[in-house]
Amino acid sequence: MSDKISRNIQYCPCGSKKNINECCLIFISGRGFALSAELLMRSRYTAYALGEVRYITDTWHSSTRPVNLMLEESVVWTGLQVLASTIEKNNEAYVEFIAAFNNAGVMEQMHERSRFLFEEGSWFYVDGEQLESETQYNAKKPGRNELCYCGSGRKFKKCCGKN
Repeated sequence: MSDKISRNIQYCPCGSKKNINECCLIFISGRGFALSAELLMRSRYTAYALGEVRYITDTWHSSTRPVNLMLEESVVWTGLQVLASTIEKNNEAYVEFIAAFNNAGVMEQMHERSRFLFEEGSWFYVDGEQLESETQYNAKKPGRNELCYCGSGRKFKKCCGKN
């Protein structure tokens, strides 16, 4: 596991409001398998937030998996909002979400509709369609006294909001 896990995270970054050890770390550590595309997407978001490249690539469908995945060190994932989760025929599912992040001090958001396939008893991320929306350009910075989006359980001003 990465060093970011030892940051004393109280809540899971996926937004479930559960303890991280009882949520996405079950999947990232290999102690369990995501039983839905939405759970896989949430655990992949958490893996991005924690820098767990191996889990991200292991859950990426072999037809679209990158050879080398490098995460931007300047990006800090700060919040996830799942908008829709649907299962289609042929073991295919879609999850639409907005992921907030801090990119070198600039708060931004990504709006995506991701496609997943269920093969050999597991869900895999295939690809995603970036959706144009004002949320990409008008990211909301949390208030100083709001809980920090990183999942630490601390107020924003005492966590990621420090200058």
